[in-house]
Amino acid sequence: MSATTCIRTPARPVPAASISQTRKARIFKARIFKARIFKAEWTKLRTLPSTWRTAALNLALGIGFSVAVSFSQISQWHTMTAQQRQVFDPTSASMSGVMIAAVVLGTLAVRTVTAEYSTGMIRSTFAAMPARRLVLAAKAATVAAFAFPVTLLGNLGGFELGQRIFAGRHAAVTIGHPGVLRAMVFGAVAVSLVAVIGVGVGGLIRHTAGAATTLALIIIGGLTVGQFLPAGWRQYLPGIATQAAVTVHRSAGLLHPGTAIMVLAVYAAITVGAASLRVAHRDA
Repeated sequence: MSATTCIRTPARPVPAASISQTRKARIFKARIFKARIFKAEWTKLRTLPSTWRTAALNLALGIGFSVAVSFSQISQWHTMTAQQRQVFDPTSASMSGVMIAAVVLGTLAVRTVTAEYSTGMIRSTFAAMPARRLVLAAKAATVAAFAFPVTLLGNLGGFELGQRIFAGRHAAVTIGHPGVLRAMVFGAVAVSLVAVIGVGVGGLIRHTAGAATTLALIIIGGLTVGQFLPAGWRQYLPGIATQAAVTVHRSAGLLHPGTAIMVLAVYAAITVGAASLRVAHRDA
């Protein structure tokens, strides 16, 4: 018998440049995929007529509520003590519409999730984009980006009209007054975070009426329930934290605006995180 000798050819090392190019190609493809998901969610949001109707309704109700609160405050001016007038916050009073914006735009955020579940469109979305957690994150980021300028515009409108009302009692401030611009921006950020919470609540409950009611109870109901809680706990409720974001003169029971934003960010992270777990492990 003749022995057959097998001669092995040593494997050629893959050039480092080739590995680098492959890795870069994968990263580029991942970025393109993510960009497509965000673009798809933005297209869904902006092409719905209800989105723009909700934005218009939010501005009308929010500015109207701010004006109503401003009139209410100025009508009580003659009954205020000197100390109460000194700590009066015309900025916060004229931006009371953030509470309306939190509920209205938060409900819009809820619908971006629950509407797809109710129609069954969510199956098509996940079939086209299997990265479910990324889809939910894209919804949250998109609706937050939409809520910010809408709320900022409402804050500006409410502030300008409110200060005209307060001018009759020489209690008005200007946009250049310390803390005013920060309150406008922080108020918009707070509502954007509430919108993210809305996406999380929608992903957990998946039913429009139930999720919207839950969010309203979290924001508005918390203001009522909070009256029965110690001041140290009450200030961390989402609704009161949203209110604190637009304050200039801090009062007892309210967080510093920056801290209030951090508290809302924690709520947003918890709700979206919980919704991501459910989306990843439960079928649509």
